[in-house]
Amino acid sequence: MHESGPGDRDAAACEPRPSTINPMRSPADAASVALTWATWSSVFHWYRVVDWYDTAVHSVTPGTVAVTLQLLLARARLLPSPRDGALRRSAVPLITTALGATVASLWEMYEWLATDVFGAHLRVGYEDTVAGMAAGVAGSLAAGLILAWRSARASPRPSEDGDL
Repeated sequence: MHESGPGDRDAAACEPRPSTINPMRSPADAASVALTWATWSSVFHWYRVVDWYDTAVHSVTPGTVAVTLQLLLARARLLPSPRDGALRRSAVPLITTALGATVASLWEMYEWLATDVFGAHLRVGYEDTVAGMAAGVAGSLAAGLILAWRSARASPRPSEDGDL
């Protein structure tokens, strides 16, 4: 008979487990999937294959990252929680959009750095930059609206005058 000891716990931690990533339930998982998708899209040059693909990735990725950032900052008590009863519902999409615009801006700066400093061959230019940032802001607004809707469903509160 084998008695369990402290070493057994370490061995159990190394055993392979099925993936627990579920982008439909966790914003962090959705952001992880979106960032992985964006990275492999670049590696395999999928941006060059379909005209609208670049816009789709530039819309989805900042939106999912913005929601994740908002929830992480709320957990760290640097931002109010989307479920906070004192927070106007219209503030949730506004905060998400601001975070997403920041993410989209950083992404475009990365593209500039990769192209102009390190010589990567990316399809970039003024139109691509503006379109990418506009898509990022629009995707972040949509993600913020979804976050506000889900937060409202999770914690109903009485409606206030002027509240969205």
